[in-house]
Amino acid sequence: MTKRLILVGCGAFARELINWAQDVAETGQGEAVTGFLDEDAQALAGFNYKIEYLGKIDAFVPQSGDYLLMAIGDPSIKKKIYQELKAKGAQFAQLIHPSAVIARSAKLGDGAVVCPQAFISADAIIGDMVAINGCASVGHDVRLGSFCTLSSHVDLMGWVQVDECVFFGSGARVLPKVKVRAGAKIGAGAVVMRSVTENAVMYAQPAKKL
Repeated sequence: MTKRLILVGCGAFARELINWAQDVAETGQGEAVTGFLDEDAQALAGFNYKIEYLGKIDAFVPQSGDYLLMAIGDPSIKKKIYQELKAKGAQFAQLIHPSAVIARSAKLGDGAVVCPQAFISADAIIGDMVAINGCASVGHDVRLGSFCTLSSHVDLMGWVQVDECVFFGSGARVLPKVKVRAGAKIGAGAVVMRSVTENAVMYAQPAKKL
């Protein structure tokens, strides 16, 4: 059976994942990306990636041996597409870069992506389809809900609880034991010191609700 690792979406994050998947493949622990799904067949035009265009996301029919890699950062869009593809029987692959540090007692959900130099500490639980970008840190005992996206250098400190579909901008920090409710957006550089309500948008230091 031929295995295919296929990107879902093909923006800038997808181009990063092509590189990280190649790093994994060179260790013998995974596959390189072979194709991509996107509305734009020319999404990789002008870039030196030899990746096959396999059609639009909503038209894709998974085949035996296909493993999908979510390359979409927006949590709500990610959730919608994941549910649609799972209903068709799609299988999603985890991607864990060789340079990431993950505690043995941590747990990662379906389709989790962990980028270079990311750190996941003891007894953290990571939900399905979470993306943890380069140099991001997930502290001990953190509960990180499904479909969340952590941009680079995000720091979730010990015992933080995050519901599903939360987006964290680059360099955001959440102090210990703080709760972040579903659908919130935490802006780049924000320092979250108190619990965040559902769908709130937080910026500044300390983070304030807009």
